[in-house]
Amino acid sequence: MAAALLTLPILTVFSTPAWSMDRADERLVNEAIRLADAGNFPHAARILQGVHQRYPKDTFVLVQLGHVSMNSAADLTNGTILAEKCFRRAIELDPQFGRAYKKLAECYDGRGDFLNGVKYTTKAMSVKKPDMDALRERAGALSNLKRDKEALADIDLFINKYKSTLRDRDKKKVQLQRAAILENLKQYDKAVAVYRELLKLNYEDSIVFREVICLRAMNKPEEALKSLNKLIARNKADDTGYLNRARLFESLGKHKEAISDYSVSIDLASSTTALKERAAVYDKIGRKDLADRDRKEADRL
Repeated sequence: MAAALLTLPILTVFSTPAWSMDRADERLVNEAIRLADAGNFPHAARILQGVHQRYPKDTFVLVQLGHVSMNSAADLTNGTILAEKCFRRAIELDPQFGRAYKKLAECYDGRGDFLNGVKYTTKAMSVKKPDMDALRERAGALSNLKRDKEALADIDLFINKYKSTLRDRDKKKVQLQRAAILENLKQYDKAVAVYRELLKLNYEDSIVFREVICLRAMNKPEEALKSLNKLIARNKADDTGYLNRARLFESLGKHKEAISDYSVSIDLASSTTALKERAAVYDKIGRKDLADRDRKEADRL
């Protein structure tokens, strides 16, 4: 079971580590993993720092310490520096440990160096102890390099191999990543299919908005309108829902309906963006007085 954690860190797998350390420290490492999975990175880091002092050459502990350090919001700058040192030290100790390369790739991707992200994720999968979660990370780096066909191949291979072993929340992340790549490739119909499957599992505004963007790109405004109508029917206080529907109405030349939705959105949560957009619609229908009023209000905010 410990090997599953090493090769596929997107999974949550807890077991007694297979390292030469006493059982008390084994339990501490597993507790740190649980804490990190729950988002309590500072506490996990404190535990792992203690274990690392006792086992400074343990590559798994080094990489796990790097992982929690780079994710701790308490000190992102120093945390990232420490993380990279941990990953590089782990590689020095064991050049065949794939997860260290994959986590080092995350450091590069985090600062926008996607070429090195691709380099180190590829290395992570080619060593004797590969980390195949690197497929997912490499897909992200490739997509940022505008190499979305390659990115799609990586993410599809990852899904085909590991979908059945992923937690539900991780399945969602991977599917959202895949949908974004499909959008980049202008395969909007396939992206919509992904978003609709996700909405069946858990209805979320952000996914509806992505679906609407795709439908508009496919020149299907009526379908987009149905999606937004459903969203607003579920939550009458969704200011962003009204704002998006206002934009859709305006794109269809329905100025009256657009103004109505802009007005509701502004009443719910006044914003400079919505005010300026409503002002532009007022200009189109010849109501310069109302347009000027909105722009003054936008400047005041």
